Amino acid sequence: MNQRTVARTIRHTGIGLHSGRPVHLEIHPAAAHSGIRFIRTDLSPHVEIVAHPHSVFDTALATRLGTEKAYVSTVEHLMAALFGLGIDNARVCVDAAEMPIVDGSAVPWLILLDEAGVEELEAARSIRVIKKPLEVVDPRDPTRFIRVEPSKHPRITYSIDFRNNALIGSQSLTLSLTGRSFCEALSHARTFCTAEEVDFMRSRGLARGGSLENAIVVSRTEGLLNSSGLRAPDEFVRHKILDCIGDLALLGTPISGHIIAHKAGHDLHTALAKLLIEESDAVEIRTVTAKNSRSSLARLLDFPSSLSEVPDFSSLSLVTG
Repeated sequence: MNQRTVARTIRHTGIGLHSGRPVHLEIHPAAAHSGIRFIRTDLSPHVEIVAHPHSVFDTALATRLGTEKAYVSTVEHLMAALFGLGIDNARVCVDAAEMPIVDGSAVPWLILLDEAGVEELEAARSIRVIKKPLEVVDPRDPTRFIRVEPSKHPRITYSIDFRNNALIGSQSLTLSLTGRSFCEALSHARTFCTAEEVDFMRSRGLARGGSLENAIVVSRTEGLLNSSGLRAPDEFVRHKILDCIGDLALLGTPISGHIIAHKAGHDLHTALAKLLIEESDAVEIRTVTAKNSRSSLARLLDFPSSLSEVPDFSSLSLVTG
């Protein structure tokens, strides 16, 4: 399978999670080897921000790329959706400092990208094959970590532990790390927070665009506040995996290895992405040509060309607990 881009320009207007203001966005086709680039069209002159681990500016509440003067926040859900359809190259023009939150998952982005269509380019895709284990541990809390190990089958294992919240609790999940499995099993999982976190953020002038339409909200006293329920019993850990995939998509290449994370977050996800760039002896960048695309690495390149190839995709965004 070769590199991909979107077949045509698509437009979307949504609400920014923290600003509460309308955000206008366009996704344009891009040439091979150009990667994903965000363009702040509200700034003069326009500022282009490359989706790359070294562009990570902040990871509090979301992944923010750029600099203090020019950044774009909450890119992880769109980045995850781009991974899901195997789109390596695109220009994302946005007229605000944050992406639209849509419904808090990646499903609306996948639908939007599917409407644009996928175009295969005349350039081979590269992948990162893990040769040696790499690990990032939170120095303030050693129980928080993320690591990647060599594996014949690309996969991810993620666990969370919210002991102070009985509804979320401890959850763990292992899945194959392919575009197709992302679309089928993870894309519908929404971002989540506690009611107490919402109150705190709003006291700081944040989460003005947050609602039960774009996040799961859990109260310690009232339980789940979303009347429609959960889309999966373990939707919480599924969304954490979604975030992780979106953050690691900043690498610009898929990973052939086993990612293992416990109580991680954007800070550790992006730290691992930086480590994967720096530790060249632990990672082999391999170009997968049409000739050898049917090798054991083909699982990693199992990206659907459209959502019509994903079984029962339309029901994933509607299923409730």
